[in-house]
Amino acid sequence: MKTKFTVIFLGIALLLSGKGYAQHTYAEWAKHIVAVENTMFRNVITDGEFLIANGIWVLEAEYEGIELPNHIGGNGLIVKKDFEGNIVWHAIITGDDFNYFSDIALDSENNILAAGWSASNNYIQINGDTIYEPDMEWTSRGVVAKFSGEDGSLIWFKVINPDNEYYNMLLNKVAVDADDNVYISGYSNTDFEIEGVEFPYTQEGWGSLTFLAKLDPDGSVVWGKQFHFVQEGDAGWSMARAMEIRDENIYFALQYSKPVMAGAEILPYEGEGFYDWIALIKMSVQDGQVLASNAFGSTEDQNLADLTFDNNGNVLVAGFFTSESGFQINGVSPMSYGVEDGYVAKFDNEFELIWMRSMGSEFSSRCFNLSVTSENRIFVGGGFDSYTPLYFEGRKLIDGESPTNSLAMFQVVLDAEGEFEKAFALHGADIYSIVEYADAVVLDMDIVMAVGRSVDNVSFVEDSLFFSHHWAGFFIKWDLSKEFYKIIFEIKDQAGNPLDSALVTLEGIINPFKKHSFYQIDPGVYNYHVAMEGFEDVTGELEVIDQNVTVAITMATPDDTSVNNYNAFSVSLFPNPANSSFRVVSDEIIEYLYITDNTGRWVIRQEVAGNSVFMNTGELSAGLYLVRIATTKGVVTQKLQIMR
Repeated sequence: MKTKFTVIFLGIALLLSGKGYAQHTYAEWAKHIVAVENTMFRNVITDGEFLIANGIWVLEAEYEGIELPNHIGGNGLIVKKDFEGNIVWHAIITGDDFNYFSDIALDSENNILAAGWSASNNYIQINGDTIYEPDMEWTSRGVVAKFSGEDGSLIWFKVINPDNEYYNMLLNKVAVDADDNVYISGYSNTDFEIEGVEFPYTQEGWGSLTFLAKLDPDGSVVWGKQFHFVQEGDAGWSMARAMEIRDENIYFALQYSKPVMAGAEILPYEGEGFYDWIALIKMSVQDGQVLASNAFGSTEDQNLADLTFDNNGNVLVAGFFTSESGFQINGVSPMSYGVEDGYVAKFDNEFELIWMRSMGSEFSSRCFNLSVTSENRIFVGGGFDSYTPLYFEGRKLIDGESPTNSLAMFQVVLDAEGEFEKAFALHGADIYSIVEYADAVVLDMDIVMAVGRSVDNVSFVEDSLFFSHHWAGFFIKWDLSKEFYKIIFEIKDQAGNPLDSALVTLEGIINPFKKHSFYQIDPGVYNYHVAMEGFEDVTGELEVIDQNVTVAITMATPDDTSVNNYNAFSVSLFPNPANSSFRVVSDEIIEYLYITDNTGRWVIRQEVAGNSVFMNTGELSAGLYLVRIATTKGVVTQKLQIMR
């Protein structure tokens, strides 16, 4: 049977822009570090008025009119820009070997703290001035510096050497607390000390130990802590993956390869030491005491790339795991799609899991960065094999785009509960193209300032192709304000039982995970087909001009001779999220409506007897609710987010 219906729209309709899933989304502008060798941008942060980005170049390079000098090895760039990409000032670290800043943070006066490492043998320069002359050759040492937010001039610089020549000590994370104390983390394969605070290497063999140290605002050490492995077996290695300060506590993400000590607790590990496990560790800023921890992994590879907080103090993390590996967090396993898949998870501040979501393509996908808006919306950035589609929780978000082997960057936007809002991608242009998304800042109106690196041909800006033989750092302004729509099919039999195994096809596209929902939908008219063994097929035509559409379908068996053997109707709830009120509109008569909170408790019940109803929510607190809409042809349930 076939039907046709239109979803009523009472707001401002977007222009019809075609069907299908989001493809390449161009940047408004793109700025590149141009060189004959590798370059990249690692980090971007904001002080609310300007952006500060941290980059790397090798040999001679140029960035927006700035000549970056030729030194042997690699060099570090810090640049302050306005929101239109204009440079305010820049600072550089150079030497006669590799000299990088791996991470940056801001203090209360918007000065920049930068942590990294240097392998120079003869000199280290900041802004062209020699500030340190090493006395050990072929040695990597940690460096941490404080730069003026006003002009990029150096305030102080600190070098942390290993105790032995030819060994390594590197810094890769930095954070600042409300009192401008500085926290640095790194790893070493030998003993070292910071102003009398000793950090011994406590294992036999070639590996590494992670440490964390607190410095005062002038760079003097306050305390130091290490994460030691159990003594048995081969040497292990570990590395800090993320570090943030909140409410007098340090939140620390540790990657490790064998059981490791966190305070008095031994964090678990499964496997033979070939794979990375992940630990979340909460520590006191006062003395480094471990207050809570949570470790997770599998017997195959997994990682954690970023950690941040929402506005309620919950912890958000993102990374990747090996598909079908048994990876889980607190007993919850994410959905797998390919070889590697990305995940994002929310914990409370004691690391109890609240929810976890997964995303992936048919080959490899990884999540690299997280940002949270003032409305607690979550922006998850990553990369995927873009010649296959990208999925989120079993739902197709972005179509595959040829050519084969191209790797693209993606941005997935979720609400505070981890429910999908929209997704975007920026693809390479041919089989050798790669776009690697390192970090981002989200501004008002879903403007994303993103950094990373690319190779080969990439159209960052429409009608403008950027090419690089080697990795080239990019800084883009990405307007992701476009809104997409969502169609959810609620399919039941004549007795009202859900038919979860029904197969829904929309415009010839079958959701391979048999989820009865389609995301990333543009306004327009769509044909659909619903099939299930033992029931008559249902076909119909759907016009989408509202953002969240629920289609209720009752499927009939072949021997059902009743007149109403097929029913399809639409229900719209808007605005969502709501503030003080919302409206529900239905093709069919609404008999009654009731709202439950997240505990299942009824908070509102309203008899309607009409096609629409206006609901006042002024007495409800902010949060997630379920709205159950009972009509003459069935019951539809929709989620409602109330925001204040």
